[in-house]
Amino acid sequence: MSGQINSLKELLHIVTDLLFVRFKLARIEFVAQKERVVRLGILALAAVMLFFMSYISLLFGLNVLLTPENKVWVYFGLTVALLLLMIVAILSIMRNLANQRRFLSDTLHELQEDIAYVQGKRSLVDRTFKE
Repeated sequence: MSGQINSLKELLHIVTDLLFVRFKLARIEFVAQKERVVRLGILALAAVMLFFMSYISLLFGLNVLLTPENKVWVYFGLTVALLLLMIVAILSIMRNLANQRRFLSDTLHELQEDIAYVQGKRSLVDRTFKE
């Protein structure tokens, strides 16, 4: 009887340690995701400010150099090119945020699998391991 109680205690300690590690990993990923979003926001704000300053300087310089006929083509060409670059940047930001959400989702899914294993709803054979 004492051996069964000791093995149950050991199992309880292992389960507790496993869940604690998984919750700790989830917390670390959540904090890292929050830091990445803040860093991304600061970089985006700095990039927008620098872009507007450089764009205004470029327009003043081109206004002096170009003839009136060329100004129309150059200014509209710049507008189209910058609009395309803005669309590419927005798509890149959306893809980056989607990847960050997937990391946290994967960790939470693995935590659910661990809990199901501990509760006996899944066996170790059903467990999928990632490399």
